[in-house]
Amino acid sequence: MTLAGLAALTLILAELDAFERIYGFSRAHEDYELDEIITALFASPVILLVFTFRRLNDLKKEIKRRVTAEADLRHLAQTDLLTGLPNRHFFFDALQKRLNPQTRSSLPFALIQVDLDRFKHVNDRLGPAFGDHILKQVAHLLAENTSKDWMLARIGGDEFVIAADVQQEADAKAIATELATTLKRSFIYQNTECTIGVSIGVAVHDINSRGDVTDPETQLMNADIALHRAKVGGRNRIEVFEPSFRSDFEKNTVLSNDLLRAIANKEFFPVYQPLVDSSTKKIVGAEALVRWRHPTRGVLPPAVFMDLAQTLGVLADIDQAMFEEAVKKRKTWERMLQNPPRISVNISAERLKSPSFLSTVQAAGVQPNTIIFEISEAVTFEELDDVSKYNLDALEGLGVEVEIDDFGSGRASILSLLEMKPRRLKIDRNLTAPVVESEQARSLVASILDIARTLSIEVVAEGVETSQHADILTEQGCTLLQGYYFSRPIEEAAFEALLQSDEARNTTLPAHGNVHLTASAG
Repeated sequence: MTLAGLAALTLILAELDAFERIYGFSRAHEDYELDEIITALFASPVILLVFTFRRLNDLKKEIKRRVTAEADLRHLAQTDLLTGLPNRHFFFDALQKRLNPQTRSSLPFALIQVDLDRFKHVNDRLGPAFGDHILKQVAHLLAENTSKDWMLARIGGDEFVIAADVQQEADAKAIATELATTLKRSFIYQNTECTIGVSIGVAVHDINSRGDVTDPETQLMNADIALHRAKVGGRNRIEVFEPSFRSDFEKNTVLSNDLLRAIANKEFFPVYQPLVDSSTKKIVGAEALVRWRHPTRGVLPPAVFMDLAQTLGVLADIDQAMFEEAVKKRKTWERMLQNPPRISVNISAERLKSPSFLSTVQAAGVQPNTIIFEISEAVTFEELDDVSKYNLDALEGLGVEVEIDDFGSGRASILSLLEMKPRRLKIDRNLTAPVVESEQARSLVASILDIARTLSIEVVAEGVETSQHADILTEQGCTLLQGYYFSRPIEEAAFEALLQSDEARNTTLPAHGNVHLTASAG
């Protein structure tokens, strides 16, 4: 190679090196001396042209990548990842646009809010994987059974909402009824089957009505209030919003705040109703029934606040407060009386599922035949998770008795009795009330007693209102009786006076038996 050729090759290599340095600078934003950059730029127009082309091509790819990433982010921000449906944020924005006076349809539209009944129990009992499977299946069924012109979204854990144009309220209720029928089915996952129900709240909004607001928050709130009404009314229901619902809801909101405060301030207290031996008519037990001493509304019965407490998830706190009071009161009665009655306290499914429940019982030093836990028949054995079943077995090991309350009012099966192994069951007052007039009612009670005897389960008859009730139920074989014939639920001072009087007589309650003339909490 000649000297001139060598010089030319050296120059080309130098130019290529300068080009790579400039390209690297543009990509990595490294610092270069100004004279190096100027030298490279003017070294070769051809290399500068190649550099510019490559850089523009890279910029084009970068812009495309960023646009795609932004689109993906928007999609993620508007989509529920589990079900693939639009999420609450997207639905709210779409509803706001729909309510825009310049773009809205002239037709009324309905918001239909769907909530799965007792989904939390299913999730706790069968696990989150089963719960996710149900949610995806529900989303699929809703998508299949809604028009393309409607808006469908998942707006909460187990809540879905649909916005649909309708002609009148009846159309909205028909849509809700059809959806409820569609979703009332069994779901199977990994060879496990579960049936769910749904509660639905419907709010119809006539955009042309002067009185109808165009605020999306208010519209969603109306549907949510109707849904809340459906759940409080017993679940597996459809409710259509009415203006009166709002005032009720606002009262419940105030009551909710009061309820949370009441737990912190220990405003709950027990009243006691005696359980009487059917043969001797002696008081052998007491059921502790919760009351709320509200600072402005006076003493409130459980019917006013228990459903709300369940909705707020504070039933376990109330259970614990009543349990502590019962343990303390039983120790007081042991010092007062020769034969103190045992005390029955109610326990919710939430409390029974708590991993700390057993340690609480052990720490309290509960002795056999002193405290009894009552489980409502509404809490069937199939709804209890592994922790609940473990706690039931452990209570039996400690000699602490369990009884089923309100038996015959709902869903308890013979299998439940075999699995739960209760010491006794209490026949619901709706079954005992008609035994005086109805032969059929007496036969039904007799059948329950036969089953109980076969399983060695003691039977308490609730709702004993008259001497005729007491005589018939005693003849049929109920060993324990409870009801207004003997006493209304009364506060502790009056009940202790009754206990002392009963023990001092060392005989039976008087023939009329009713002591409701003493101070009563109702």
